[in-house]
Amino acid sequence: MKHRFELVYSMDTTLGCAVAAYLDAEHYAFLHSKYSPQYEVLHRQGRTIRIRQRWTQGHVRIGQTCTTEYAPPARFLNYDIAGVPVWLPSVHHLITTRTELFYYPDATGERTISHLVVDLELPAIFSPLLPKLEQRMTALKQEKDLEDMEMIFRRERLFGRGNIRGYLADYQFMLHKDDFVRHFGTPEAERRAGELALAAAPPTARREHVRELGV
Repeated sequence: MKHRFELVYSMDTTLGCAVAAYLDAEHYAFLHSKYSPQYEVLHRQGRTIRIRQRWTQGHVRIGQTCTTEYAPPARFLNYDIAGVPVWLPSVHHLITTRTELFYYPDATGERTISHLVVDLELPAIFSPLLPKLEQRMTALKQEKDLEDMEMIFRRERLFGRGNIRGYLADYQFMLHKDDFVRHFGTPEAERRAGELALAAAPPTARREHVRELGV
């Protein structure tokens, strides 16, 4: 059976900062060490990257591989998720997961809407587990975004709201850096990125009266 759910909330930051935090893979092992202490790029082709995340549970080293895809300026896909090692029983043996994350400006243009669309496919016998699974995925997504917002607010206190110049510097590593610079490298490019993000938003997009992350 197939099941879809959506998670939508507002984040108190600009579109450029939200996208930069997502692409700044260097902070994963530090800020998100609870569930992504090791983040490894296995191979890359264009805007598609195969990654491996690992962590230790008890005395067992486990993890998952996942294909991630960036659709500039502000859409992110994750699919083909598999457990590591493959012989270890995993939820991924039973459930196929595909996520599509859209960022787009709210009606004021000052905040960013995070709009996650999750598609699950699983045997019908496991349908009673869907509410718990949806609850768990929602909690993890919000926890990660709250950690990202703490980082964004720290940068904001140092450099000012919406300041992404540090990400544009040559020494700063981030995934898909050329695409990010192209779409957010100037104020005019960033304005245009907001328009493109709105054009790519899902039919269920909402820009007003959206609850705030953490509230």
